[in-house]
Amino acid sequence: MKLKKWLSLSHLVVMLAPIITAALLFKFIIDYNKNNDLKDYLLIMSKFKVYEDKIQSPEIYNLNLVKDREFVTSKEKNSVLIELYNDAGAEIYNSNKSNMFYSSKQELYSDLYKVVTGYKAYTLKKPVFVDSDLIGFYKITIARNSFVKEVNNKTIIAIICFIAVLMIIYVVVILLLNRKFNKPIKLLVEGMNNFATGEGNTVKYESKDEIGEIITNFNTMKKDIEDKRKTIETQQKTKEYMISAISHDLKTPLTAIRAYSEAIINEKDSDMVKIKNKASVILNKSDYMKKMIDDLLMYNLLTTDYEMNFVEVEGHELFEMLFSGYAEDCEKNEIKLSTEISLQGKCTVDVSQMTRVVDNLMSNALRYTPKNGHIYMGAFSMKDKNLTQWLSYKDIEEIKLHKNEGCILLIKNEGVCISKEDKNKVFLPFYQGDDSRSKKASTGVGLGLSIVNLVIERHEGEVMIFSEGNSTIFACWIPQK
Repeated sequence: MKLKKWLSLSHLVVMLAPIITAALLFKFIIDYNKNNDLKDYLLIMSKFKVYEDKIQSPEIYNLNLVKDREFVTSKEKNSVLIELYNDAGAEIYNSNKSNMFYSSKQELYSDLYKVVTGYKAYTLKKPVFVDSDLIGFYKITIARNSFVKEVNNKTIIAIICFIAVLMIIYVVVILLLNRKFNKPIKLLVEGMNNFATGEGNTVKYESKDEIGEIITNFNTMKKDIEDKRKTIETQQKTKEYMISAISHDLKTPLTAIRAYSEAIINEKDSDMVKIKNKASVILNKSDYMKKMIDDLLMYNLLTTDYEMNFVEVEGHELFEMLFSGYAEDCEKNEIKLSTEISLQGKCTVDVSQMTRVVDNLMSNALRYTPKNGHIYMGAFSMKDKNLTQWLSYKDIEEIKLHKNEGCILLIKNEGVCISKEDKNKVFLPFYQGDDSRSKKASTGVGLGLSIVNLVIERHEGEVMIFSEGNSTIFACWIPQK
């Protein structure tokens, strides 16, 4: 239950519960009075009858004859009062020996023959006649001691019950407030303190109220921060490794450049052939260093908030342009090259980055393809049946299990295959494979495939590797929007 609803409901219960309790207790007392009032009335009427029989005799209404008489027993002296008046209204007898007083006729004649019921006593007043002549009045007052005592006891019990209900409500509200507010807030504070000190696990709280949502958001934020922290630590380690690798890789060509530059300076004879050979080495090493720096800059850009320049182009024309210019490199390395494009529709891509993807994949293929080997370049729609010429049915089913639409770029080269262990590592920066595949890798810097993977991810695509026997295929799938 949401806290707003819970607070409204609890507030309503706290307000209504005492009122309902008081009403029920009041009804209980009223019902008790009604039940006992009849019994008390019948008992009192019987007492009235007893005392009336004693004071109805005309002889006793003579002051001299009545003043020393006792009509009330000592046992009932505190609960029964008898008053006798003459016909003029003067009190001639009082059972509690109080001072006598004079009552007006109006007062004496009011409520005659009527039992007046009060909270503390019953009162009965009647005239006394002798042959139709009024000789006096008597007034009997009987206290309701037992009734008042019971009512007082029940009232005390009701008050105690009312206070007990209030205490129970108070305790229940405190417990519920502790459960709904104090406990989860304490858990949240402890979780935040533990997170600040690098300790503690996820805060466990299953309620779906507002505090539960805060704790859930805190756990999500905590997980995101921890993931980002791990990512930052990984990036830091990667950067440290990159600095170390770059320092090592730059040291070798710089040493060669320095050595050959000194050789040219110290060359005593003017043999242009030797000078040109040494200059050629310097140029190659400079190109290698430039490529390393370019790859490093691009890798850093792609791992930041670098914005891709997406444009919509015709798919067939795009890959015709991307595949051009590699025939000479293949011919120079005595490698056969085959290209095939079977693609319809338009693609939304960053052309310069896709050019880099194809260039890096071809550089990788040229590096690991032996002389007289074969490299295949292809771009196909996912629904194209010509995929069977490039991939096994098993590989095609694996791709189409997740990719039913879009286009796929395939670069296939002959040579030593990539092991299962290396398939998960080839996209790591500066990773250059095992000895059997890297024996010709002295010209590589280990960032090419990492850049390929980052660029394809920016295109919302995926890079897959299929390697078995003596061939390896890099498959880059991108959606067609």
